[in-house]
Amino acid sequence: MDKYDGALLAILQNCGELEPFLDVILGFLNRKTDFFRPLSPDGTMGFPPGVARDKLLKVFSKYEQVSQTGPSTPQVSPKVASSPKVATSPKVETSPKVAGPPGEASSTRPPTPPTTPGAQSKQEEIQGDFTTSNWEHHNGGLTDQYAWSQTAQDVDMKMVLPREDVKASDLKIDIKAHGMKVQMKQESELKTILERTFHDPVKVEESLWSLHKGECIQVSLEKAREGYWWTSLFKDDGHSISLDTVDTTRHIHEFPQEEVACVQKLMFDQRQKQLGLPTSDEMQQEEILRKAWNAKGSPFEGTEFDMSRVSLANESAGFQGPS
Repeated sequence: MDKYDGALLAILQNCGELEPFLDVILGFLNRKTDFFRPLSPDGTMGFPPGVARDKLLKVFSKYEQVSQTGPSTPQVSPKVASSPKVATSPKVETSPKVAGPPGEASSTRPPTPPTTPGAQSKQEEIQGDFTTSNWEHHNGGLTDQYAWSQTAQDVDMKMVLPREDVKASDLKIDIKAHGMKVQMKQESELKTILERTFHDPVKVEESLWSLHKGECIQVSLEKAREGYWWTSLFKDDGHSISLDTVDTTRHIHEFPQEEVACVQKLMFDQRQKQLGLPTSDEMQQEEILRKAWNAKGSPFEGTEFDMSRVSLANESAGFQGPS
């Protein structure tokens, strides 16, 4: 599990406190998985009531017990160990989403990354190709300085590093609703290497950044207008795409929980009808009738439930007394 420490420490550093850090983790589970969703009618998604909570408590109890037995010393800095406040600058070698503070926007460009043979060789060891040409740009675009992609909900950007030895502590990245500003420490001073205005507003509280050591800066943005497709990452940057090339297909997990549940119910009911079986509404009605059938005072109390003796054809139909 310690292979994820670099990513998690970077998130913890940017959150600053443990509670926002836990909020990031659980928020990810809520947005990207079915962990918090109720069990679907066909049982293929979500959990029965209380099961997700039990899973969470089970893992908590596991590490609570580990901490009490003390098999090893936690490998954290003294500041993190003694206080929820985080003041370390860990080396990040993976690609977490790390929250960045808000910032302004206008227009400067970062310098070209090093291209000496030695630097290129070292970069190729990290990713194989330091240029943006191999970076993901689905529904987005490429420039010599950054690549970006988008879904109906999110925008992801990768930006080349001015130099390969940049550390997270060297960077200050401000994200605001309408733009972002990237500053880097150079000779003990912060110098702006990127300041641009977004194509469309984003949700600041859901927008995050991370450093891929020796490779790039990654920024993950959540659109303020879900379902609105961007034609460029920044305004007036001369790198627009045609909406005709955008794949607007959305996976079912990208829809709100209520819509997902509705779609799953329709699919389940359609399959039940094809098999000649009761739909979810009919199953629910039958369950209600079963409970009423043997309820105290019912004329059917003590007898075996028989659906054929109950008419659901119209509102005037009702129970047929025992023969």
